[in-house]
Amino acid sequence: MTKVKVGIIGLGYNGRQHAVAHTVSNKSELVALCDRDEHKLHIVGKELGVRNLYRNYDEIMADSRVQAVSIHTPDGHHKEPFLKALKAKKHILVEKPLANTEEDLVEMVRAVEKEESSLKIEVGYILRFNPVFEKIRELVHSQELGQIFYMESDYVHNLLHKKNATDPITGNNWHLQDQIPMVSGGSHCLDLLRWIKGNNPTSVFSYSNHLAFPELSSDDCMASIFKFQDETVAKVITLWAPECPRDPFFNLRIYGTNGTIERDQFCIGKKMAEQRSEFKPIEAQRIKGHPYDPEIDDWLTAIIEDTNVRTNLKDGANSNMATLCAVKAAREGKEVIIPVFK
Repeated sequence: MTKVKVGIIGLGYNGRQHAVAHTVSNKSELVALCDRDEHKLHIVGKELGVRNLYRNYDEIMADSRVQAVSIHTPDGHHKEPFLKALKAKKHILVEKPLANTEEDLVEMVRAVEKEESSLKIEVGYILRFNPVFEKIRELVHSQELGQIFYMESDYVHNLLHKKNATDPITGNNWHLQDQIPMVSGGSHCLDLLRWIKGNNPTSVFSYSNHLAFPELSSDDCMASIFKFQDETVAKVITLWAPECPRDPFFNLRIYGTNGTIERDQFCIGKKMAEQRSEFKPIEAQRIKGHPYDPEIDDWLTAIIEDTNVRTNLKDGANSNMATLCAVKAAREGKEVIIPVFK
């Protein structure tokens, strides 16, 4: 089988994990790395045996050996390498969120529409590859839970340690300056609900505050209520500085007329008032951390076999846009209608 020749852009934690995964994949060959930190670039290059090392986007895009690029730059800095990769005719895997502003998001989507190319573009909503969530989606789509009327998923994660993550090259801390909790973390949760339900939110209202993580440029606490096309109501909460461990399975809860999901358990109604339903574990593999390998394999398979990726550009853009609208709703103190990319 022909292997896809891949280049990694951005060697932070996620970028390194993806780079390592490509070194053991039977569908790809890691041929290039790109990062503005020259010291980090050479260390990772030596560790992984990669000789083609680049400090800027133009250099890696000009390398004809690179057929596909995996973009792992900081939040708010995906647009430039994305557009350059598109122009250079490279297949693209890009981390979520695609963009931190509606304007950048629309520009990226319109650029792909204008190209009308056969490039395979996948957005990195990695929770879609967790075996438990895959099984939950099967249960929902099988109608075993009946009609879904309420959902929730929360990104409750203590990230106070990020206040010390200053970039040695720029002297800036992008975590504090660029990350928007609802867009960065909350979009994982909203995307999970969209994917499981197979439906888009149409409007959102939010409340937020900025009390627990004052160093962060954006509000660190936000609660958003989404209304979906089929009248389903959904809640997403983002907390960036709680004094507690991360919520197991993102506090996922799905309520249907015939059954309920709570995190990694489910129950199906007995249809008899005198009998109470009991929760049972979802029959699926429990994994630690994020499932990078199946996400990467999905992208590579699409490139090699010309199949569809699990999270295409407009699919990922719709999750991104919904959370941008949630932030706007909190800022303006009113319900915001969510545009949908079709």
